[in-house]
Amino acid sequence: MIKGLMLLADGFEETEAIGTHDILTRTHEIDVTYLSISDHLNVISSMGLEMISQGLLGDMPDFGSYDFLVIPGGKLGVENIKKSSLAMEAIKKFHNEGKKIFAICAGPSILGELGYLDGKKYTCFPGFQCGKGTYLETGAVVDGNIITGHSMYYTIEFAEAIVRNLLGEEGLKTIYPGTRGAKYPR
Repeated sequence: MIKGLMLLADGFEETEAIGTHDILTRTHEIDVTYLSISDHLNVISSMGLEMISQGLLGDMPDFGSYDFLVIPGGKLGVENIKKSSLAMEAIKKFHNEGKKIFAICAGPSILGELGYLDGKKYTCFPGFQCGKGTYLETGAVVDGNIITGHSMYYTIEFAEAIVRNLLGEEGLKTIYPGTRGAKYPR
């Protein structure tokens, strides 16, 4: 089982968080745990949806058994992640250990500010470009251990890029039989 963590902060973009989680876990080979970056399990999305996370980032002794980290967007959510020394340390730890980091919408701005997008191709919500990478106006970009997504509209493309990266093309095919009337699109 491939295991990952998703950081949730008040103001997170719900489609990016829930949609990505849904696509990844439909494979039955990827497990994603929602973690609140605060000291309480309840997290409020950018549109006021109250969600109960599966754990607290502060309760994680280490991240050794996790393969990747997901950072959903939402302007306020990303601002709250940037203000959290605990969340920023987790992001740095995943990067320094060469683990995969997936960020969408405003989320890639964190990676850009840390210098992790320097020399890389990436995408993000317009206006959140930063760092010394090459911004692409596209739905999802894979460059090394980092996958970035443009915006809420591209959540499925972003999640598919993650599945393809972790499980290959055959792994991607596993998510479609469980969806009503869907056929493998590629």
